[in-house]
Amino acid sequence: MFENVAEHLDEAVRLAERCPEKYKIPCFQALIRVLAQFDSLPSLEGQPVTGYGEVPASPLSSREAGGDTERQRQASGRGFVFLDQHQISSENISRVYHLDGGSYRIIVRDLKEKTNSKKQIKLALLLGVAGLLAEGLPVFSKEKLIEVCREYGAYDGPNFASHMKKRRDMFIAQGNEWSLTVPAQLRAAEVIKELAS
Repeated sequence: MFENVAEHLDEAVRLAERCPEKYKIPCFQALIRVLAQFDSLPSLEGQPVTGYGEVPASPLSSREAGGDTERQRQASGRGFVFLDQHQISSENISRVYHLDGGSYRIIVRDLKEKTNSKKQIKLALLLGVAGLLAEGLPVFSKEKLIEVCREYGAYDGPNFASHMKKRRDMFIAQGNEWSLTVPAQLRAAEVIKELAS
């Protein structure tokens, strides 16, 4: 048990430092719990068990082509730390997402918003969490957001980019992708709970 204590501890400290000040200690505790589960469950081939008694599918992302199990464990662990930190149950996740192979597809019917801009922002938040759960990074592509907005009748071509730029506190542009900021992740957790109820 705890064969790589220093490595796990360093990773937990590094990730916890990225959390808002008031969440640093709970975040660190959740990270240690998740990382401890990795070492204590060798029969599951490194798959983390969530606080909700599930063994998630371990998706192989394009960023991890080559099958690096340690990276997969860290990626899926970050997603489950997010769920644990924000007390999001597997039931809530299953009402908002469908696990399709190694990716999470948004399945909620009603976004509970009237304007296209608000729908777009909610969909962006949900896509960011889907990326966090599947790949360990709260990142999504512009193309994926456009596709999902079209599915929900929320695509507003002329104003699409401006909706995202107006919310720089929530989304950071990285080339052709956007990443969720910490405040956006907090808001995304609220959105998931709201849509699942």
